[in-house]
Amino acid sequence: MQKQAEANEERKHTMKLTSKILILAALIILTVLPSYAETGKSLDMTEAIELTLKNNSELRSIREEALKADAFKLQADGTLLPSITLYGSIDEQKENQTTDGSSRYDSREAGATLEQIIYSGGKNSAMRRQSGELRTIAAMKIADKENRTIGELFARFYNVLLQKERIKAEESAVKTSKLHKRQTEKMCELGLANRLEFIRAGQQLESDIAKLTEANGLYEAAVISLMNYMAIPPERRREVIGALEAPKAEGTRSASLELANNNRPDLKQLEEECNYQKNQIEIENSSIRPKVALGLSAGYLSPYLKSDTNGDTWRAELSVNIPVFDRNVARSGVIKEEAVLSQNMIALEQKKLDIKSEVETSWTEIETTLHRLEASSAALELAEESLRLAEVGYREGVTPQLDLLTAQSSLTSSRLDYLSSKYDHLMTIVALKVTEGTIIKWAGERNSK
Repeated sequence: MQKQAEANEERKHTMKLTSKILILAALIILTVLPSYAETGKSLDMTEAIELTLKNNSELRSIREEALKADAFKLQADGTLLPSITLYGSIDEQKENQTTDGSSRYDSREAGATLEQIIYSGGKNSAMRRQSGELRTIAAMKIADKENRTIGELFARFYNVLLQKERIKAEESAVKTSKLHKRQTEKMCELGLANRLEFIRAGQQLESDIAKLTEANGLYEAAVISLMNYMAIPPERRREVIGALEAPKAEGTRSASLELANNNRPDLKQLEEECNYQKNQIEIENSSIRPKVALGLSAGYLSPYLKSDTNGDTWRAELSVNIPVFDRNVARSGVIKEEAVLSQNMIALEQKKLDIKSEVETSWTEIETTLHRLEASSAALELAEESLRLAEVGYREGVTPQLDLLTAQSSLTSSRLDYLSSKYDHLMTIVALKVTEGTIIKWAGERNSK
């Protein structure tokens, strides 16, 4: 009976321990599962754009410019409203104030003042115009940053796909080298190949394995760079999916230039900065113009002297200030602001020239990379055929092994060159869309197809 009781007690203890282990395991799974679930989820270009526009740190920072513009508008709109001030005071003291020795111990005062600017020399009106211009400038800054950020996203996203394809090319080279080494080993056993040929086959295999290792490292670096750009932490990295395609460039140089002139946010920003600066000159000029203000005050006064009467007081004042001579302070400010306006106008003219150059350069690069892509595609076909003939010739004993190894290396090199050509051609088209200011719209249309 005692042994049975001890066995039951041990069984209960084991069950409790097992339950604790299961509960602990469940907690670990629930904690880790979201990370693994997020990690295992694939990421395409459409979602990458959404995440970047939402989470990219530089975009989040530049969007604060809109709040600054709203704050300036709040200040500018306030120029239409009066300023109101409340005041009050209580004073306790003992002081002989009359010939009969009587004293006054306290004094109380309370009131309010109101001031309304009727005419500020044009300053307030200019500030209100500037508030709208500043809001447009902020919006253009944000749009320009979004345009360039998505262009950079394309480069990082498709670099991941490029490195993934490079791994496949290197894996194919390793597979071919392994097969050749086995064939050479069998031929050595049959006396159809010598030891030197076997060593060469081994050297080729080791070289291809080293290149595959390098390709894997480049792929990891590309993924880390992309995830960081989208503000995704390493433990929640996503599997990038998509195809490394080289789309056809559509449009013409003149059409691209028209799109750029109509859509480029940085061009519109400079135009609005010129308008903003014109109003800034008006603000500087306002300091030498007359100003008209209306003031009202009312309150209660209880004076020290008994002979004084106490009660309500009020006052109304209409003031006009006419500057006569300010030692050239205003003129100096106007000259400085006019110089800034001239600088902005020069920058605007240069930006228009830059856009023309960017459009021309983009189309030239598109044509260049397209020719290179076509040439690399033809070279790849020739390399595949060259390797096939070399393999047949080597098996039949009419092609030297060095020619076969050269054909293998040439095929891998042609594959990598073809992949790089596709990536470069895609990037030139992306650069054109960034130049046009249409990259986000183009990406949406491309992903919807």
